[in-house]
Amino acid sequence: MRKSEEPPQAVRGQSVLAKLRRLLIEPEQIDIILERLNNPRIRAREMSRSLPEAIRLRMSEDESLTKALRPAIVTAFHDSIKKDPRPVVEAIFPVIGPAIRRSISTTLSGMVQSFDQSLKHSLSWRGWKWRLEALRTGKSFAEVVLYHTLIYRVEQVFLIHEKSGLLLQHVAAGLVSTRDAEIVSGMLTAIQEAIRNFARDSFGSGGEEPFEKIDFGDREVWFEAGPYAVLAVVILGHAPESFRNDLMKPVIEAIHLEMSETLDNFDGDAMPFEMVRHHLERCLQASYLKDSGSAGVRIPASILFVSASLFAALAFWGFSNMRGKNSWDNYINKLKSTTGVVVIETGARDGKYYISGLRDSLSEDPERILREEFQLDPHVVISRWDRYLSLDPWFVRQRSINILKPPPSVAMKVENGALIASGSAPHFWITDARRLAPVIPGVVKFDDRALIDEELKEIESLRAKVEKNVFRFRIGSSRFLASQKEELDDLIPIIRGLITHATAVKKDLRIYLTGRTDSMGDEKTNLPLSMKRAERISSLLAASGIDQDLIISAGVGAKEPLRAEKDEADRTFNRSVSIKISLKDLPHNERSQ
Repeated sequence: MRKSEEPPQAVRGQSVLAKLRRLLIEPEQIDIILERLNNPRIRAREMSRSLPEAIRLRMSEDESLTKALRPAIVTAFHDSIKKDPRPVVEAIFPVIGPAIRRSISTTLSGMVQSFDQSLKHSLSWRGWKWRLEALRTGKSFAEVVLYHTLIYRVEQVFLIHEKSGLLLQHVAAGLVSTRDAEIVSGMLTAIQEAIRNFARDSFGSGGEEPFEKIDFGDREVWFEAGPYAVLAVVILGHAPESFRNDLMKPVIEAIHLEMSETLDNFDGDAMPFEMVRHHLERCLQASYLKDSGSAGVRIPASILFVSASLFAALAFWGFSNMRGKNSWDNYINKLKSTTGVVVIETGARDGKYYISGLRDSLSEDPERILREEFQLDPHVVISRWDRYLSLDPWFVRQRSINILKPPPSVAMKVENGALIASGSAPHFWITDARRLAPVIPGVVKFDDRALIDEELKEIESLRAKVEKNVFRFRIGSSRFLASQKEELDDLIPIIRGLITHATAVKKDLRIYLTGRTDSMGDEKTNLPLSMKRAERISSLLAASGIDQDLIISAGVGAKEPLRAEKDEADRTFNRSVSIKISLKDLPHNERSQ
């Protein structure tokens, strides 16, 4: 390196010094800097140049900027609508306006069409016949006319997401009663899947082919599948096959064309699909039989008079029918208030009443209520009751009594899911109840703390009788007094009974015999003598048939006297053998044998 050249670091240092020297020497540079820092307009102009790029970079990293701005944007939007809603209305009017007009037009068209059909047949021979049918079945005249003149009518249209089965949009024809559209959508998806699985398992079908139609009596459900969504149409009657090609396919294609990206990225929010509602409403079509010309013929006055007379003659029948309907309504209300009975569906058709629901077998019999309380003819009522188990405390208690069959000495009640038993019962019943009660529907736990085990009670009574016996012996002898031979004979059956009860309750029983002497004499002599006395009683018990393994003998001499020796009577009492009974739970492996 030549001397005239300097390292780059030195060059940079000189440049910084030159700038600093210019700032110190030229005060106008400092004024320029202060102007940039203190003037908000200049600072805002400089920030505006970098702000768009900064926002773009931040939003590409995470959603923290979106979350921070959302409250302010929502608040500003709400405030703007409160102050002047016109800009928002003008913005969404091109989308909402046509949809509202189409909805109103479809509803009015259905109402006018139904009214027109009713008016056509109001004063015809066929019309009077249908009026009688309406009175007999409890339906309106318009419904009967619709039933006889309708070829087909689209009642509901569902747009269902292909992968998740979630409802995207739903429309229904006017005057059509609908249930929860999301539940119906889920059921339709489940039915399709079940039929595909059946076809695959039963016939070897691939199970992935498009499923086009399901028949439910007087209604059909048609399906038209697209890549991301399925169109399901509920049809009353029988539509021509052209309905699929002319309406269903164009509709599903139009929806996929407009919403393909939204369908592909569907996250569970169905709100965007309000935009395709007008496509679904195109499917709400209906077709009626063409009038042959005779339906609208006017009836002469004389025939009208005869018809009016006939109508008056049938008034009494109509009144009776109304009474029957009132009885039916009261019957339904009674069942709805009956514990253990759940009414799911009711109706009337073709002169008969229909009712279905759930019933606990312990509840009141709906058939009995029908006959005895409301005097309705059972032949005009078709009932279907599926069995279920009510968790009402009364039913849980009664169900527990039927299963456990407690003895009369046991009382049971249900509190907060706990089956509480009190009183006294045999040991075997308590054991079975502890095993069975937790699996009874509605029973969370079995509480038997207030229940007395009769076996254990009897055991304690017998043990007290055995342990009160003390067999006394002669001075210096291992032969007990002859007067106590009868007491020993009476004791043996008690001990046998005690052993039997202990075995029944899975208890380990041991008989402890403790021999003693009085304080007179040498302890070296007293200890062996006390042992001989205990062994004497043990041998007599064994000779009577009591298992020798259950008997444990011990001698304590004069160390553990039964009485403090004050006189000869106390010493006589201490020259004896006492009995103690030990009861312990058997090990778990032995209890199960």
